[in-house]
Amino acid sequence: MEFTRAQQILGSPRVIAVTYRGRPVHIDEIYETNGYAKIRYETGEILTVPVADLREE
Repeated sequence: MEFTRAQQILGSPRVIAVTYRGRPVHIDEIYETNGYAKIRYETGEILTVPVADLREE
């Protein structure tokens, strides 16, 4: 996913489906300085991953 799109999704009032490695996630935060995002799985597990590895469904 492009960084700009991830920012749009994070700021959107709508729920937009995003996945990381095929699993649904929620974007909690985006780090502009390094191109990473803090994501959360439905299970509550939190990871920091490259924005480029996120996919919009």
